[in-house]
Amino acid sequence: MSIVQDIRTAFSRRDNALIQLILLNILVFAGLIVLRTILTVSSASGYYPPVLRQFELSSALPILLRHPWTLLTYAFTHEGFFHILFNLLNLYWFGQLIREYLGNRRLVSLYVLGALAGAAVFLLSYNFLPAFRPGLGTPVVGASAAVTAIIVAGATLLPDYTFMLILLGPVKIKWIALAVVLISLAG
Repeated sequence: MSIVQDIRTAFSRRDNALIQLILLNILVFAGLIVLRTILTVSSASGYYPPVLRQFELSSALPILLRHPWTLLTYAFTHEGFFHILFNLLNLYWFGQLIREYLGNRRLVSLYVLGALAGAAVFLLSYNFLPAFRPGLGTPVVGASAAVTAIIVAGATLLPDYTFMLILLGPVKIKWIALAVVLISLAG
């Protein structure tokens, strides 16, 4: 079977929301890499930033009004390999818990609502907090807000569930969620 057929099969199954979310992130990431490579090789790399602007969420409200779809597309767009790697690993690990206990539909709902909540916090911060005003117009990409929502939901649902972490040993999910939230706020 070809890769295209495997992807088609993954999207045709109704009990496969976690894999579908991961595949959507990977397909957007791969598509942007291929597009950037083609534009760079053809000496047209100047066309890539306008394409990326169609996916990234800008903190400037006039740009958001012209590109309202970016409230969701930013959560499927990644620029760096390690960025997508860590987001998708966390999505897979914690998404398995949510899917097992709450089901596929709620997993997707959590992902989308987490992305929308992250967009709201981002927009409110840059538009109403004076410390962020100089960066108005700054864009954001990545599934970090959506994945953090899934991690926090997992910690709320099963606070004493234990993960075995390399170098650290057994760690309860509530402490992992606390660390993720603190790191997100610090960033």
